[in-house]
Amino acid sequence: MKAKAVLTASDRTIERVEEKYLITKHQKTVLMKMISERLEHDDYYKEQIISLYLDSDNYDLAVKTLDRPNFRLKVRVRSYDVPTPSKRVFFEVKTKLKTEKRKVGNKRRLVLPLKDFYAYINKGQDLEELAKKASKCDAQQCQVARELDYLVKVYDLKPKILISSDRTAFKGKFNEDFRLTFDENLRFRTQKLRLEKKGSWEKYFPNTSDPKRSIIMEVKTMHAMPPWFVAELGKLHIYPVRFSKYGKIYQLIKERNNNVQ
Repeated sequence: MKAKAVLTASDRTIERVEEKYLITKHQKTVLMKMISERLEHDDYYKEQIISLYLDSDNYDLAVKTLDRPNFRLKVRVRSYDVPTPSKRVFFEVKTKLKTEKRKVGNKRRLVLPLKDFYAYINKGQDLEELAKKASKCDAQQCQVARELDYLVKVYDLKPKILISSDRTAFKGKFNEDFRLTFDENLRFRTQKLRLEKKGSWEKYFPNTSDPKRSIIMEVKTMHAMPPWFVAELGKLHIYPVRFSKYGKIYQLIKERNNNVQ
């Protein structure tokens, strides 16, 4: 992946309509044949996505995600591919607001080296000062740093679950507002919670040879879904689903622990 030379405002704060779908490998193949001429590779076209989710000891954020209130949030650190301690990562607060007409996702990002995130979360160093040192923190980034610091302290957030997937990402060739991603080989672990460390993973969909729906397709757009895309989904009987990677994996872990007890 070629890193962007300059991070724009859109890299740091993103607001859009989002829909998720669970599809089979066959559906993905057929759909891409139908729409490939309308797409081109995204800036982060083919990457291993690694996300460290923060939560309270009672997993308050995960529980709220599963309860599906009109407003919910997640706090995570995300890297595209395995980072080094000096590589910049995205420390994010992701919110979702559900209205009568649509669901709007908002993602605010603080960009800083991975080692600075660890200095904040493990050693209690000042997040805003680290952000200023890392990227000459402008007003927007300083505000995101204060917001993240507030959430971490109010909810007493700590690293809880590391989640990874193999992503391919596309954007509209004639409409760059339209973004389409496919996440495959969804996996997680609750030990060795450092993004740069190797460790064993557990697959969320363990039997990938089974033709069940194991690919998470997500559509992200600033406006309504393009009619041509909706039409092709209808032909393949692909419909939106409720699927939070973090929420589903937390639920799996909780059910397993309850069964042990």
